[in-house]
Amino acid sequence: MSDSLSAPRPRAILFQHDLPVSVGALEGALVRAGFTLETRFREVRPGDADADLVVVLGGFMGVYEADQHPYLREELALMEGRLARRRPCLGICLGAQMLAAISGARVFQDPKGMVLGVQPIHVTSAGHAHPVFSGAPASFPVVQWHGDTFDTVRGAEALASSERQPQEAFLLSNSVGFLFHPEVVPPMLESWVRAFPESLTRSGRRLEDVLTGDLPRLEAARPEIEGLLARVARYLAHEIS
Repeated sequence: MSDSLSAPRPRAILFQHDLPVSVGALEGALVRAGFTLETRFREVRPGDADADLVVVLGGFMGVYEADQHPYLREELALMEGRLARRRPCLGICLGAQMLAAISGARVFQDPKGMVLGVQPIHVTSAGHAHPVFSGAPASFPVVQWHGDTFDTVRGAEALASSERQPQEAFLLSNSVGFLFHPEVVPPMLESWVRAFPESLTRSGRRLEDVLTGDLPRLEAARPEIEGLLARVARYLAHEIS
């Protein structure tokens, strides 16, 4: 058997903070890029910092509430150490906010209120030149579900922007942050809006509008979002090779 066939597959650790906020469609993209996946629910285990890849998912808590959630403090320390060693992380929503906080950016409740629904992001010129967004359309809709935002992430390169956040997607060293949720597929979004009516209220959205408007837009954007997931997974796999 050749070395290429016997070599172990790279290991990705996924930090999950709330059961409904799962890896979603990102799972398949990571597996196809060659990763084996291990999920941690509100815990950090010995050796996790040395995984080939760390993925930090979203959650209903805030970075500024880390004192109430010890596992967030542990994840922040782990991510900071990995950034110092150029070991890649992928942060989604809360995970992106944690990357921002590590860089020194202020993370805070958005004074304009909660963002919820399927809304466009706009790829920057730097994004079009980077493997994560290379070949993507100039704009395409994605799932937004967050009440927090952050100031400019120093040292980061903006890959995509949105109406409220100029660093909606960013590159920090060789780690990637997405404030939006590329992992969310239509059934997942429908389950969220039905399970968390208080979030709809905070955002000023109506359930019927999300079901009849946002879900079809998300389904129509599936090729663009699946392409993004495939590209970010391949990029992260390349960064550890």
